[in-house]
Amino acid sequence: MIEMKKKKTKVIALCLLIPVFVIIIGAVAFVSPIIIGYYNNAYESREIAERQEPYIMPETEPQPPEQEQMIVLEDDLGKDLYSTEPQTLENTINNSPSATTSQSKSNRFNYSNSFGRSENAISVYGKTPIYKVEQKDPDIINILILGTDSRDVTKERGRSDSMMVLSYNQKTGAVKIVSILRDSLVPIEGHKWNRINAAYSFDGVGLAVNTVNQLFDLDIQRFVVIDFNGTKDFINHIGGIDITLTEAEAAHYNRNGFMQKEVSAGPCHMDGAMALVYMRTRKVDSDFGRTNRQRTVIETVVKKILSEMSVSEIYDLTDFAFKLVKTNISLTELLPVVGSAATRISGLSIESQHVPYSDSYQYKYYNGMAIISFDIDEAARRINKFLYK
Repeated sequence: MIEMKKKKTKVIALCLLIPVFVIIIGAVAFVSPIIIGYYNNAYESREIAERQEPYIMPETEPQPPEQEQMIVLEDDLGKDLYSTEPQTLENTINNSPSATTSQSKSNRFNYSNSFGRSENAISVYGKTPIYKVEQKDPDIINILILGTDSRDVTKERGRSDSMMVLSYNQKTGAVKIVSILRDSLVPIEGHKWNRINAAYSFDGVGLAVNTVNQLFDLDIQRFVVIDFNGTKDFINHIGGIDITLTEAEAAHYNRNGFMQKEVSAGPCHMDGAMALVYMRTRKVDSDFGRTNRQRTVIETVVKKILSEMSVSEIYDLTDFAFKLVKTNISLTELLPVVGSAATRISGLSIESQHVPYSDSYQYKYYNGMAIISFDIDEAARRINKFLYK
């Protein structure tokens, strides 16, 4: 009798374990492609190094009197006195004699290469490693997001057309974004003073991360590099996004034919090409407005994915997304953060600022470059107060 009871107990236990095994096997089958896709495509990591030599601040150089006296306007940003080549995609379209129709203009946004479309993509790393910095607050994770302006990542790394510090507080759920204007004049170790977007072009993510940490007293160790070509494709993949246009923006797009169709002030559904134009627009107002548009697109995309898409839809999206970015954030680091943010989606708080701050900058020429000059120490103080308050 006792033996019979033992056999029954084993059978019952086995019956109970079978569904567990099925669930585990199903979970592994579900998760494995995500893990493989992430590490094969998006993840590119190198060891974070201890700094061996002290940081040496590049000295500023005396400027010719004629440059000191020149009046620099918003539209001059990105220009070089010694070059007539347009510096931005929007300038390229405006100045091109062949861009006479909305169709010919929109075709300039159709790129053939992105990170996931070629095995020959240039590494986002250069010779300079990311230097180790002690984390200031164990609950706050800061990530540098770089959007490269490279037309073809198999041929050039490009400059960081967009630079943002994305900060997430795991304890409170607060998300904060600090946009750094690309034409900000800063010291770049080993490369004198230059526009901050040149750091990535000079020597990859290591130099870019170290520069931002050194300038603003931050603790960034993780990065995400996004190919703007990929941004366009990604937005198409999620069915577009809804952005509210101002009267000035709508008039600008209609006057120049940038949006491929007539648009009106108010809510506007954008596909990837339209969103890319929107993100790169600065002639409506300023480069400050441009960074606001970039943050708006990022916030809109994130909220749409987390609030409107099912788990299976997000699953289908991941493989596509992994081919459009490069990052040194491992899945073991990423998944807890994503899970934490997902549980707070209904009350997710997103705040944003930009550097330089609106009340503390001036446009100038430096070594023939139209740049934004600002008080770096004051900006560092205000950034830290914003991120860690």
